[in-house]
Amino acid sequence: MKYILIPDAGSIRQLPFYFAIEEYVARRYNDDDYFMGWRVNPTVMLGRNQLIENEVNTDYCHEQNIDIFRRKSGGGCIYADTGCIQFSYISRTSNANEAFVQYMQRMADILHSLHINAELSGRNDIILDGAKVSGCAFYQLTNRSVLHNSVLFDTQLDHLSHALTPSKEKLQSKGIESVRQRVTNIAQHTQIDIIAFMDYVRQEMCGNETLELTEEDMRNISEIEKELASHDFVYGKNPKYSVVRKHRFEGVGTIEARIELKNNVISGIDMAGDYFLLGDIDHDLLKPLKGKEFTRESVSEVLKDIDLSTIIRGLQARQLLRLLFGREPHVMKPEWLKIDLTSKKSTGETAGILAKHHMNTICTSGLCPNRAECWMARTATLMIGGDICTRKCRFCNTLSGKPRRLDEKEPQRVAESIKALALRYAVITSVDRDDLPDYGAEHWIKTIEAIRKENPETKIELLIPDFMGRAELIHKVMETHPHVAGHNMETVRRLTPTVRSVAKYDRSLDVLREITRCGITAKTGFMLGLGETHEEILETMDDILATGCKRLTLGQYLQPTAHHLPVMAYITPEQFAEYKRIALAKGFKHVVSGPLVRSSYHAAES
Repeated sequence: MKYILIPDAGSIRQLPFYFAIEEYVARRYNDDDYFMGWRVNPTVMLGRNQLIENEVNTDYCHEQNIDIFRRKSGGGCIYADTGCIQFSYISRTSNANEAFVQYMQRMADILHSLHINAELSGRNDIILDGAKVSGCAFYQLTNRSVLHNSVLFDTQLDHLSHALTPSKEKLQSKGIESVRQRVTNIAQHTQIDIIAFMDYVRQEMCGNETLELTEEDMRNISEIEKELASHDFVYGKNPKYSVVRKHRFEGVGTIEARIELKNNVISGIDMAGDYFLLGDIDHDLLKPLKGKEFTRESVSEVLKDIDLSTIIRGLQARQLLRLLFGREPHVMKPEWLKIDLTSKKSTGETAGILAKHHMNTICTSGLCPNRAECWMARTATLMIGGDICTRKCRFCNTLSGKPRRLDEKEPQRVAESIKALALRYAVITSVDRDDLPDYGAEHWIKTIEAIRKENPETKIELLIPDFMGRAELIHKVMETHPHVAGHNMETVRRLTPTVRSVAKYDRSLDVLREITRCGITAKTGFMLGLGETHEEILETMDDILATGCKRLTLGQYLQPTAHHLPVMAYITPEQFAEYKRIALAKGFKHVVSGPLVRSSYHAAES
């Protein structure tokens, strides 16, 4: 890697000058990677697609002689001054994501080598003691990636606080009340001064390798600088539109769409925000949308042939549709899903026994539609490990967050509850406990042992988590010899990343495979109505059968709250019956399929 030497490097120039050097070197020189460190006088730097009125306190900037410029890369708005170091990195790789990750890790390592305890966080930040000290943005040219890295060394943080005006939505999404709380300076954590720090980084990155810019280079750079400093480039991204839509998506950033409509046809559209561009948004996304009706159906048709994640990092079509048109229209619940939850005496007795023993049940936390029927029959699926799950799946109503310590008395209470309910067939499940070294496996074993001691005639069915795929933990639990051991697939392969927060489709298949290898009858289930296709349902059945699992439950997904995934379709009882017929024909030995079916529904009957 070569360090870029600028003639008259001692004088500080305006921001467009340094961005022009980046672009020129990236286009002109391709024999190596290049690196450069520089500083500017007080300046607000906008991302390519950001709107000034959303991000900048322009009155304050004018009063304090703070420049406002725009860069060609995406990402958020930042404040820089002579106490804020800018590093430019021009990589030969055309994979900007790869260059981005490698560079930011290298910068974090350099800080560590100076005994500065910094670490990577999120998409593009380096964090020190919980506060941001560095961010990065990038854009791509043909076979080149250009990255800018801003490092807060001794920045005037009061100027930063007043010059930037990020939206309340963005601040609230990160749980932060003000800009000033989010950042800190490296100078507070090291004795080295800013010039020595820049020299150290240069030596670590480039050694003695250099590229000295010529007079001809500087003339060409000057032409690019004029364009980047022009009023049109800086302020031309602020047109007026007749419709504005704005939303922040986790892992993507804030996107604000401004749409000009004529007779409900899109005549103009632009998208501002702090997202990261990976492709040509103007040609590949915005141009195809112009001239189309501004309806969910029309835009959906356009997006069918566009991979948005190659244009805006992390963006999916459903998210863009959510931005433009809001949530999917609510699908009305059909008559066959209307449930009588009227309390009967026997349901109250079951609830009383569970309450007396301080038991958690998936019947309650999962809002199971069959709980009245099951409790009348004095059956329940008991949930161990507490009532707080470490995962946050978008279909599940169980509380998520940081769990409490395991209750050592819980296994005995489970055993006593089963005895009090006189269960001949007990189903045990648990929250995910990814906070524990063994993911709760030992607690499972203690619970089963306690049940056996108090209830030697009771058959036990387990509905286990994935234990992060650790086969030895699955084997230990299976050594308790349950009657049946289940682990749910929950949905088809394509939808798994959307529906489940941590679990993986293939890992769940591996869990079923390990259960059958242990000689235990395996069972699984998945939901319908989340947007899966007929072909995907059949493919999932085939994948399950390949593990040796021959027991299957199919049920209708029901949205627990407005914050969970919407129901995409209600599957008729006749369709469920047809899927049962298909599953049995494929080789399943036992299938329970219906709108109200859940994993442990009528488990004892099988």
